[in-house]
Amino acid sequence: MPPTKPKTRKQTTQRPPKKEVVVTTVELEDQLEALTLEAKPVPGSVEPLKDERKPRKPMGYETFGDEPRKEGETCANKVQQAADKNLSTPIQKTRGRPKKTIPTQLPHMNQLPTPEPSPGPEDIYTAYVKPLVELSDRRTIVPFTQWTDELDPYFEITKIAEASFSEVYRLTTKSTMPGLAQESVLKLIALRTPPDAPLPSETNPGGRSRGRTDATQQLERERADREENDSWKSEVDDVQGEVRLLQNLNHIPGFTNFRELTLLQGRPTSSFNRAWREWNKSRPRGKKSVFPDPTKKASYDDNQLWAVVEMQDAGTDCEKVMDKGGLSNIWEVWDVIWGVCLSVAKAEEGCRFEHRDLHLENVCIRANGNVHQTIVKNPLKRKLGFTGLETTVIDYTLSRADIIPPSSPKHRFSSSSADSCFSTTSPFSSLSAQAPDIAYLDLNKDQGLFQGDASEEYQYEIYRYMRSVAYHGDPLAQYRDRENEEQEERVYTTETPRRSPRKPKPPRRRDNEHIWKSFFPKTNLLWVHFILYKLLEHVEAWGNVPEHLSPQDVTRSVVGDAEANKVHKKAQRLFKILRKVEMLIEPGVLGREGSLGSVKELVVLALEKGWLDPEDVVGREEEEEEEDEG
Repeated sequence: MPPTKPKTRKQTTQRPPKKEVVVTTVELEDQLEALTLEAKPVPGSVEPLKDERKPRKPMGYETFGDEPRKEGETCANKVQQAADKNLSTPIQKTRGRPKKTIPTQLPHMNQLPTPEPSPGPEDIYTAYVKPLVELSDRRTIVPFTQWTDELDPYFEITKIAEASFSEVYRLTTKSTMPGLAQESVLKLIALRTPPDAPLPSETNPGGRSRGRTDATQQLERERADREENDSWKSEVDDVQGEVRLLQNLNHIPGFTNFRELTLLQGRPTSSFNRAWREWNKSRPRGKKSVFPDPTKKASYDDNQLWAVVEMQDAGTDCEKVMDKGGLSNIWEVWDVIWGVCLSVAKAEEGCRFEHRDLHLENVCIRANGNVHQTIVKNPLKRKLGFTGLETTVIDYTLSRADIIPPSSPKHRFSSSSADSCFSTTSPFSSLSAQAPDIAYLDLNKDQGLFQGDASEEYQYEIYRYMRSVAYHGDPLAQYRDRENEEQEERVYTTETPRRSPRKPKPPRRRDNEHIWKSFFPKTNLLWVHFILYKLLEHVEAWGNVPEHLSPQDVTRSVVGDAEANKVHKKAQRLFKILRKVEMLIEPGVLGREGSLGSVKELVVLALEKGWLDPEDVVGREEEEEEEDEG
């Protein structure tokens, strides 16, 4: 029977048309459906039809053979085409079927989902820094060489400092030009390598490895080397948080004026290499750069990613000024410490801000004249602003703050009265139901922050005080009754570096992994304590304690008519007030019940005691303008 089927099919085409429709249309329609399925450009194996009798209308969108079905084409035409091609059965499998050309303009083709192509090597880096690209002005990654070529004709580049995870450079205009800022500061942050970036042996298949085992070992070595080289670099999320903090604090007096974020790729160029070498050469032994030498090829590869934060130049940090003999009298110290307190207090009130790393290098000062030799004006007529020194709090790498929309009513520090600036009612109480967006860095990721030797630098003790406040509410809780504490509540690291006599093993609570997301304003008081301690120690080292000076010595830097004895008494009074403040914010005192809980409370106390006037909190712009005119 099978050999006679082709002959029978030829005879059926000669029957009368009416009988042909009645007898064979359904059967041949099934064949056409099967043929249509076989002709579809479906990848993989062909699945059986779920519905053997599809409506005729969808058939207009299918292909038959190499050609789409034409409008008005009848089933009989399809039957004749099938007979001419001598197709005997719909279940026949591949027999050298020609490759089909898939029409590209059929309606159903536009509805098929198209898988997104996996990013190529050139796209991996853009995808990795996407959160930062969205915050940048250029919205793209710029080659390091191109960016430097844009700067070199107009700016001199000098390195001025190093932060925990970044290097700081200053841009100074070569000539005065309209539309260009005279000075800017660039914070150059090296980013970690994308986790899916190819390793050297993957980009260079013709490497040294000979077999599969050698290739595997080489990949493991390259991964280990990359991890070691990236250990000091920054995560994208951490930089994103810092940039958002910069934007959030931009309008608060006494904080950095943020300008722009730029994403770069490549090795540092000759301009930055030269600035790095000059800075490193000027550093004394033991204080050389902790960052790799950019002139060495092994320091960075061609795909190294950078985040560059541009800010207004805030001046010179306190430590540098002190090294050159500045900040050595009571007038300067008074202006600096209260300038810092006012800025931090407003940020506490405005966005629940904690700096968490407010050492002397993160406080910059500016003056109309020489910051190392200031002039005192009207010491008997004012309570703040004797020297004209302006303070700026910088570097928010470790900081924490609520991200507040610019239109939010919680920006209360811009009010015209000191009472509303530092009200006892929290501006966040009305929005307590809605959790704010918070920018912060999880300090538990780097336990080395809490393991420094305080016998070499008191600053390292402040980090441990700060952690104790976060976990216990008391800076000294980790030192009190340690022998009675339950050891199962703590997890200790087995390896510790050189320790100070008072240094305990660092505790890490299991039950609160995100503790640094919370707001602990008392940590700001710890850093004010540190700054004040260092400043008063510096005044004493220079022999400028007012009670040990003559009236003539105290008034040596005072301009204008002022009675020497009264000025001398005023200087002694200011020094005694700062000594009292130092006692109020001692770490041992801050753990007691009823102690100060924030810098905001310290400023309120200063207003209540008459140490400051409300105008000092709001600002004395009108008075300063009158003095300038005079």
